Amino acid sequence: MHYFKHSVAMALFAALSLGSLSAQAYEQDKTYKITILHTNDHHGHFWRNDYGEYGLAAQKTLVDGIRKEVAAEGGSVLLLSGGDINTGVPESDLQDAEPDFRGMNLIGYDAMAVGNHEFDNPLSVLRQQEKWAKFPFCRPIFIRKAPANGYSNPGRCLSAVG
Repeated sequence: MHYFKHSVAMALFAALSLGSLSAQAYEQDKTYKITILHTNDHHGHFWRNDYGEYGLAAQKTLVDGIRKEVAAEGGSVLLLSGGDINTGVPESDLQDAEPDFRGMNLIGYDAMAVGNHEFDNPLSVLRQQEKWAKFPFCRPIFIRKAPANGYSNPGRCLSAVG
């Protein structure tokens, strides 16, 4: 859990310090408005289910509405995921969460922290998910006792948002 919180904090820090807020040039003494939206623990629930949870289609409708409202007030929206896209329902699990990442692309995610459930599958699946995603994955820092050819590149997350 500590690594997850660290990843989300790093994503937020990177977005705020390196982001371009709709590619606007910085002006001293100007107030900038940013709305940060965050989702977490998606676990393959990309469609409306029997419990009344609405899935990615409803999420897109909600996010689009918020973006429109924020833009009308001169602000920008940053949409982040805390990860844990994997390991939920067979419809997603059997497709390595491809439907979820396609939906997240349509919604317009800016970045995703790699959650612990992203490691429930082989690293080749995680690498494929990175290819499907049109947004960067913020990778946690791994501490290893010996060198390994694992999944670690803590220096990569957001370089620009806008």
